[in-house]
Amino acid sequence: MTEPYLIELRRVVVTGLGLITPLGNDVQTVWPRLLSGVSGIGPITFIAADVSAFRERFRAPDDFPLIAGEVKDFDLKEILLARKQSLTKEDQKLIKYTDRYSQLAVAASLEAVNQSGLNLAAEDPDRMGIIIASGMGGVGTWEEQHENLVRLGVKKVSPFTVPKLLPNLAAGNVSISVQARGPNVAMATACAAGAHAIGAAYRSIQLGETDMMAAGGSEAAITPLTLTGFYRMGALATHFNDRPTQASRPFDKDREGFVLAEGAGIVILEELEHARRRQARILAEVVGFGMTGDARHITDPDLNGAVRCIRMALQDARLQPEQIDYVNPHATSTPTGDRNEAAALRQVFPHSSRGLPLVSATKSMTGHLLGAAGAVEAVFVCLSLFHGKIPPTINVANPDPECAGLNLVRDAAVEVPLRYALSNSFGFGGTNASLIFKRYED
Repeated sequence: MTEPYLIELRRVVVTGLGLITPLGNDVQTVWPRLLSGVSGIGPITFIAADVSAFRERFRAPDDFPLIAGEVKDFDLKEILLARKQSLTKEDQKLIKYTDRYSQLAVAASLEAVNQSGLNLAAEDPDRMGIIIASGMGGVGTWEEQHENLVRLGVKKVSPFTVPKLLPNLAAGNVSISVQARGPNVAMATACAAGAHAIGAAYRSIQLGETDMMAAGGSEAAITPLTLTGFYRMGALATHFNDRPTQASRPFDKDREGFVLAEGAGIVILEELEHARRRQARILAEVVGFGMTGDARHITDPDLNGAVRCIRMALQDARLQPEQIDYVNPHATSTPTGDRNEAAALRQVFPHSSRGLPLVSATKSMTGHLLGAAGAVEAVFVCLSLFHGKIPPTINVANPDPECAGLNLVRDAAVEVPLRYALSNSFGFGGTNASLIFKRYED
């Protein structure tokens, strides 16, 4: 295995985690539900209020998906008030003039910073950066304001339309909220974006550009246009409206497609010595990152692209395949995607006496969070390494023979010693990302 770098790179650790998902609005709520195999999929609120009216207005056919992984009971005002006695004018603007995807990112970032124990007032703000991804950005704002333009005219379009919908405004709003003056960047690489954001933040700290980074992804794209777009391309599960918790079924023979979901996942990354000096609780270490392009098709994944991506992450981590204990796969429940990823895992990981790594497809419970998926799953991987527990894959009632050979954790969580874990994310456009985390050891 060749040495990928000619300079000594700094070690990067995870000290804080933040989650807003269909399973709950903080890590403390989400993690036990994930371990218990709880599904966050249910009827879409704005459709369930009057299904007949929705179908009539949009001429939606009988198999149009009416389910998704929605974030429930989210109120940014309550979250901000829980952290301070009163709201500033900037807080009020954040609540009133930002798209939902930005608000989810801010909430998850505040939780991650709080969990990390960072006293940002005592840190150099120039040494902390923000990289937050989104596949769709403020698509809800796009639809709302276009409707205002068509129905009510120019003067009814909000002057905050552009700042609300831009895909970099989640990073911008988090940067302002925590007063971070380092890199302020957004990734927009479809469903690999959250993982790419964490990988880029890892590199920034490795190379000495920053000491601290908040990185991850946020998405709030459960809208009529987004649903219709994915439906028309045949990407969504369409025959589970009457049993939503069974709709997301990675590696199952009866899978139809993914279930759209929303939420945010944020990690706080730090240079190891910086974290040690302040006696931070270290949850995991980032040790490998790979990214590749398929250069073949914008929506049909390529086996070779996934294989090269995983191997690149292994090379970056200076690991052999058999050292990986656990894989959280991309596994969205699309027929081709799951089959290709299963083949990639079989190709990369040897059939030794130890067998393939344990595999747990957590999208079976959360649905697919698009640009936030890789970040949310990276948080899950860090929690697995820290606690020595792997959540189950639910809804695998009829395993697909074409996905055979995986050491799949099914139905119930397992408690097992873990040292290294891999998280895969693949996106439209043929973009791939793989992250490797390690249980922290001095």
